[in-house]
Amino acid sequence: MGLVLLCATAACGSDARDELALTTPSTSVPTIGIAPAPAVSGSGVPSVSASPQQKLGAAAYTTSTTAPKAATATTAAKPANPAGWGSPVMVQDFNGSSLPAQWGTYDSPNGTPPRSGDMVSVSNGMLHIAGGVNSRVGKDVGGGVMYLKAQKYGRWEVRFRAQAGAGYGAFVLLWPQNNEDWPTVGEIDLAEVVASDRSTFGTFLHHGSANHQVGLDATKADFTEFHTVAVEWLPTRVTYYLDGKKFFNVTPSQIETGLPTESAMNLAMQLDQGCGGYIACRNGSTPSRVVMDVDWVRVYQAP
Repeated sequence: MGLVLLCATAACGSDARDELALTTPSTSVPTIGIAPAPAVSGSGVPSVSASPQQKLGAAAYTTSTTAPKAATATTAAKPANPAGWGSPVMVQDFNGSSLPAQWGTYDSPNGTPPRSGDMVSVSNGMLHIAGGVNSRVGKDVGGGVMYLKAQKYGRWEVRFRAQAGAGYGAFVLLWPQNNEDWPTVGEIDLAEVVASDRSTFGTFLHHGSANHQVGLDATKADFTEFHTVAVEWLPTRVTYYLDGKKFFNVTPSQIETGLPTESAMNLAMQLDQGCGGYIACRNGSTPSRVVMDVDWVRVYQAP
């Protein structure tokens, strides 16, 4: 694992000039939450340029018929509460048939990267976020969700996996409550899984108007299988965990502008479409539909 100063790819971003519609399962919320910086992606590097829009019926690429792993609830034991954090203030196991209240979906098919609300579903005890050619919008898109209750400081845990396939990256991150405050108030990336085979992931912290960054790139983990990523965000440290084991810690002296302390943040989970930069373009081995499965989410308040 090497310490780096650049992030992996477009996490929360679409063009700031596009209005991002964030919707709850039944209610539209006017342009709140996540929209990206104009020339830079939400992860602080030049935005991943989308491939020419794949229109339905066009022969720009062929797709593999490889099916994703069966989307069934896992048998993992219920996670123990981490020492010193008490009981979670939010537990989401996605046991219903629709996205629960307090969650919203992205619907910005003309953004960069493009996302469509109907690429999100809930079944078999999981949240599913898909990427592929969407018949409603007529092009290749991804999807994403955001937990609508922002929080300043705490611990966030997400257990997820992502199907292998070039053309898409899976992201779990904390994003500023007010999009226009990015990057000044920071961004905390729990996992950026952009490798097509899902064999590595990146972890990054952003802060300051010049988008200062510190992080780890290419940490090894097979994310075609379920793993749990977690972050503890406190005024004095930001600490990252993989499957309960601490692997990275950031203190104020490690980043020029210090740690994010100004604003509450929202948890976001995304499967983003991309081509170029850090996401390899879709190719003949990519399944027609690539899926990110989220088993559960836990949120704790700072002790």
